[in-house]
Amino acid sequence: MDSLDSLVLGLGLFFLGLRLVGQNLRELSGAGFRNVVKSATHTPLLAAALGVMSGMATQSATAVTFILVSMLGGGLIKPPSARLIVVWSNVGLTALAFLATVDIHPLVAYFVGGCGIALGAIRAKPWSTVAGALLGIGLLLFALENMGAGAAPLKDTPWFRQGLEVAQASPWLAFAFGIGAAVLLQSNSGAAMLVITLSVAGAIPANDALPMIYGTNMGAIVLRGFLAMGLKGDAVRLVRTEDLFCLVSGALMMALFVAEGFGVPLVNALCAYVTPALSGQLAFAFLLSNLLPALLLSPLLPLCARGLDRFWRPGPVPPSGEPAFLSGHALEDAPTALDLLDKEMGRLLGLLHVSSGRTGDRDVPADADIEALLAPEFVQLASAIESFCVKLALRDGLGPEETSRLQLLRAALSIVRHIAEATGEFALHARVLPAANAALVEPLQVRLEALLADAAVVTASLDASGIGDFYAQSRRHGQPIIALRQAFAEGAAAAPVEQRLALGALDSEFEICVWLLHRLAKLLTRLNPAKSGGDAGAAPS
Repeated sequence: MDSLDSLVLGLGLFFLGLRLVGQNLRELSGAGFRNVVKSATHTPLLAAALGVMSGMATQSATAVTFILVSMLGGGLIKPPSARLIVVWSNVGLTALAFLATVDIHPLVAYFVGGCGIALGAIRAKPWSTVAGALLGIGLLLFALENMGAGAAPLKDTPWFRQGLEVAQASPWLAFAFGIGAAVLLQSNSGAAMLVITLSVAGAIPANDALPMIYGTNMGAIVLRGFLAMGLKGDAVRLVRTEDLFCLVSGALMMALFVAEGFGVPLVNALCAYVTPALSGQLAFAFLLSNLLPALLLSPLLPLCARGLDRFWRPGPVPPSGEPAFLSGHALEDAPTALDLLDKEMGRLLGLLHVSSGRTGDRDVPADADIEALLAPEFVQLASAIESFCVKLALRDGLGPEETSRLQLLRAALSIVRHIAEATGEFALHARVLPAANAALVEPLQVRLEALLADAAVVTASLDASGIGDFYAQSRRHGQPIIALRQAFAEGAAAAPVEQRLALGALDSEFEICVWLLHRLAKLLTRLNPAKSGGDAGAAPS
């Protein structure tokens, strides 16, 4: 195999390895990272540490940014903490670049072969995901080995020497080459690894490799620009914070590089002091290109946020019939998407009202059919939630726990639709009763309104105590409901004979509404079994 063949093979394996590492590490780390972020007390030091760990785990600051975008949209994290995590995730992702400094030539074939066999033989998650991530790392090492072997002879070919002369004409041109490599690979750490490997092989002079490495961070801005289309408010400002970090990184490191050209010992001198190996020096320079701007920007993030607020102001509150939390970006992280579904279902329940014979926020005629009882905003939002559930179910990487939770959420959505129909019928029939019965019907209406409000709150939050209270209050045979219906029955018995049948039907409709709300309470306990106890954990029949 000649040098060009080895280089092309190495590049192909490098792309494949990056894809395997990114997909599997994000799948492994997504839920854990999300849970740590949700439960942590967001001190600046802790947020920075979380950022470093998330960058190491996902190997993509862009992936971390958009996980946080979804969490931010659902109120699962505050903007100041999200900004710090995003900035410091860039420091964590530099860990992958140090793979280019590892020499495991005698073992790489066994490593790749063993991981490939394990991936083919193991089906159970998360072990198959671990095997996939290790296989990706092995392919990266094997690809770097092939690219190094293939690039070494190329330095003597005329066309390659001419290309190097063009790159050496200006450090800014080399900087632009680094941006282009990151755009092509869609990974700044991958582009840095590529530059380090080619430089160690002698294909790129060390003095040109540094500005290339400094340009890799800015290459990710192009991809984020496409991914962020349609984002508004805090979400787009978080993405722009990451873009700002990349711009500061490129400008700062190139300023230090130019200053060093005038004889001032800075980054290059420090890297040479830390390690004599060229690969180690370049990897350490990549680390510094992320660490120094993180240290510089961290105390200035509140000021940066105020500046970004001037250009990207908070977006308008979405209409009640449109999703407020669900977006295409949320589909990238299943656990976060499921949390956002809880919140959107809470909004859906908040559209239901029964007082004064109103469904949604509109009057309905007395002879309306079932479909007319549902407010258009409710129908529109319910359809959007169902569509999101279908898209999420069709995505790869859903584990058994996420699949089970998604099924429960879809069952809950079906119950909410039945609740909407039942409360709509109750409201309609209550409205056509004679005015003399208003005092008798009002306690039922008030109770249903309270239960619907509680259902909206606990569905959005899955708060343990709230679910327990809602479960107790919605029991058909619980003391609050029994007492209410007994009082209603006594009043109905005293009503004129011609009205008793209608009042009895209204009581039956009230019972159906309460029964459906209690079924929802049972489902909510299953969605959060660790936080809700008692017999409420039973599955609804």
